[in-house]
Amino acid sequence: MSIVVPVYNRPNLVLRCLDSLKAQTYRPLHVIVVDNASTDETYSNVNQWRKKNNSDDFRIELLSESQKGATYARGTGLRHVKTDKVMFFDSDDEMKPYCVFSIMKLWEKYPEIDMVAWPVATHKGNKIEISHSITGNLLEMHLVHSIFRTLGYAIKTEFLRKAGGWRGDIPTWNDLETGSRIMMLRPKVKAFRRPLMDIHPQSDSITGLSYSSKHGCWEMSLDEIDKTIEKSGREDKQRLHNIITYRRAILAADYAKEGHLELAQPLYEQALMEIPKEKRPLIRFAYNWTKRGLRGAFYIVGKFL
Repeated sequence: MSIVVPVYNRPNLVLRCLDSLKAQTYRPLHVIVVDNASTDETYSNVNQWRKKNNSDDFRIELLSESQKGATYARGTGLRHVKTDKVMFFDSDDEMKPYCVFSIMKLWEKYPEIDMVAWPVATHKGNKIEISHSITGNLLEMHLVHSIFRTLGYAIKTEFLRKAGGWRGDIPTWNDLETGSRIMMLRPKVKAFRRPLMDIHPQSDSITGLSYSSKHGCWEMSLDEIDKTIEKSGREDKQRLHNIITYRRAILAADYAKEGHLELAQPLYEQALMEIPKEKRPLIRFAYNWTKRGLRGAFYIVGKFL
């Protein structure tokens, strides 16, 4: 198993991350750290950690990627993967000690599967949020809830390469866009119910802590997914397009919740124009429901989209 970790200006957090990888009860492991043009002591700190902890069954490779962006760094890491299975991790998060062992034991039991997936635990102050269960129509669930987030699955290396890997030109929601291309290939998936990762959001992470701070980037990801759906020739592509339109309405509601009606209104109107006329009440409901701070709109309107 290879684990790719992109890092940018995380001189101390990345060491916590790497300690959690060393604590894995599974061996052998190949850890590929890709420094993404850090401007502080991140590279030297990782290099010192590498020299101290590198071993025959815990190989650590340190690479550099000058093109800024986590997706570029992940792509560089993927090109250096030589194992048949790979997973991706973020430099500010932690992996539970039994994570890789659990994944590989499941793969040992079901060698025909293409992916192993799991929920994640996101730490927000004193609260811990567990991500959605990985059940049902996996493509639809991913389009709505991003269940195949970067830290949420391990995959056969060649399957990911067949899907196109990571696109460097997708600045946000790149896990949503990448996961959509993977799901379009109809992979065989087995999933855990318990979280295997601990996520610690940072204000300067790729997603940040607000939607309005990166307006336009989220829309780009949804537009690219729409293009992939259109090219797919799937029999359910109209419903998939409708789900992406629903996502636009939810994003508009998030803008509105953050007090940016100037961003919310045009996107909301776009969603209403794109959806078939008879389904516009569903979009209106989802937008107003979410704008009020309520959750779970898809469980109410999803089957009618």
